[in-house]
Amino acid sequence: HTRGQLMKKLQENVDSVKKGAGDNDAQRAALQAEEQDRHYFEAESVKQNRLQQMRFENQAYLLKQMEEKDSRKNEEKYLQQIQAAILERDAEEYNTVEKQKVIDRKLRNLEHRKDIERQMEYKSRQSVPEMSEAEIQLNRPLLELVERTLQTRDEYAKMAKEVQKPIAEDEEDV
Repeated sequence: HTRGQLMKKLQENVDSVKKGAGDNDAQRAALQAEEQDRHYFEAESVKQNRLQQMRFENQAYLLKQMEEKDSRKNEEKYLQQIQAAILERDAEEYNTVEKQKVIDRKLRNLEHRKDIERQMEYKSRQSVPEMSEAEIQLNRPLLELVERTLQTRDEYAKMAKEVQKPIAEDEEDV
């Protein structure tokens, strides 16, 4: 019976060792599973944090792009306003210059007209000599002769016209 007891004890020891080893294995497996879970959750947490960080970076990038686009639009508007102001100033300067040209031309024309009128007056004074009373008395016979000659010429011209009128009328009748 000792032998049976011994066997039984041995069996119990083996069972207990197996059970202890099984418990140990289960404990080790549980620790390993727990370690794996912890690694998984850490990795998942790192992954989620990285994804969140990437979303923030992407959002910041998009906002920056939109700001740059708005900035370019504002710069373009500003440049257009500057161009419009320059064109307006150029147009004003052009109109001012053109108005001044018209005024200058009118002034030149007026001055030119005055010069011509002065020249005409000067020439008219040159062509009609004025004589003093003494000169008129001295030249009276000559003046009277010129007057008679001019009257005779005018009378002949008048008669020549009258003679030609009937001839012209006769030619019209033919």
